[in-house]
Amino acid sequence: MTEDLTYPGRGGIWLGVPGLILLAVGVLVLGEFLYRQGYSREFVEHGVETTAESVQIRIHPKRAGVTGEDVVLVFHTASGQRITTSPRSADGETPDLPEGEHAPPAGTRYAMPLKILYAPADPTYVLASVDAREWAADRDTPLIGGGLLAGGGLLVSSAVVVLTRSARRRGVAWNRWFSE
Repeated sequence: MTEDLTYPGRGGIWLGVPGLILLAVGVLVLGEFLYRQGYSREFVEHGVETTAESVQIRIHPKRAGVTGEDVVLVFHTASGQRITTSPRSADGETPDLPEGEHAPPAGTRYAMPLKILYAPADPTYVLASVDAREWAADRDTPLIGGGLLAGGGLLVSSAVVVLTRSARRRGVAWNRWFSE
């Protein structure tokens, strides 16, 4: 390797790249949070609450958690229609059960009696009441996302200052430092 790895602009790059990563992660965290919170608020405000007749969880040996596709609910709507569906979003740890389909153990997040909220316009859109209320009341996630954005913005700004000062010291015009 014949290149000198200690060129003058390296410090700014070491600040800028992690800053850009933090900015991207912050945007993703806040985007997911806003979507999830809006979705859950819609269910809390306009959804119809009922109790599921049966809940089955599919256990996969290679997965660490339970997702929406792993939970199958059966319930009756207010009009008497019987619905079999999966909740749109489910979070939880995998119970200590063998592979296959099982009823959730007592005391777990989706154990019976499970209160659910469904959309009156389309009862196949279901969300567990506990998930909807927790997500609607979440106040920690926006602080984390905002902190990631602020930290990333600070690092990127610092990188720009360091790169600009380094370029000026080398005699590069302020509007041409990027081409060197």
